[in-house]
Amino acid sequence: MQVVRRRQSRRYSGHFYSAGYNLVEALVALLVLSLGMVGVASLLVNGMAASGTANLGSIAVTHTQTGVEMMRANLQAYTSGWYDGSNTSSSAPTAATCTGNNGCTTTEQASNDFASWRERIASGLPAGVGFICMDSTPDDGQPGSLACDGNGSNVIKIFWRNARDTESLDAGDSFHRYAVVVSP
Repeated sequence: MQVVRRRQSRRYSGHFYSAGYNLVEALVALLVLSLGMVGVASLLVNGMAASGTANLGSIAVTHTQTGVEMMRANLQAYTSGWYDGSNTSSSAPTAATCTGNNGCTTTEQASNDFASWRERIASGLPAGVGFICMDSTPDDGQPGSLACDGNGSNVIKIFWRNARDTESLDAGDSFHRYAVVVSP
């Protein structure tokens, strides 16, 4: 007589199961959990990048408010057009020669304000550039080409890059712009 052996499966409560099935379930659960953790890490990185961009936008808003306040403080120069970027230059008097009540004219004060304001923007924003000009279409222009048409109201335009980008700010590069029409 020949004895035929059959593979025996374990029986539990009337159901058959294979050995190792729990191990496969655990590996699949681990895979799903790890994919979820990768998604959470990606969300965290994107959130931190958005937070940095929002912080730079807040700095630009602060510099814009500073520009408005310097024009309000020197209203005679503002109404004469001395805060228009074409009337100010980088060779303006420095803060050491033109501060407070030491006999500066309104135009000297405007040039000094403009120069120190631009220096603060350059040091406070990555590749930051600030400009004040007369423009009827304030939401245009690029760092190398401001597109100020000389008509309309005074406009403050500030350009900058994200902190993780390169330090130069050329006209063809991607940049952020914040523009505000000024009515002191």
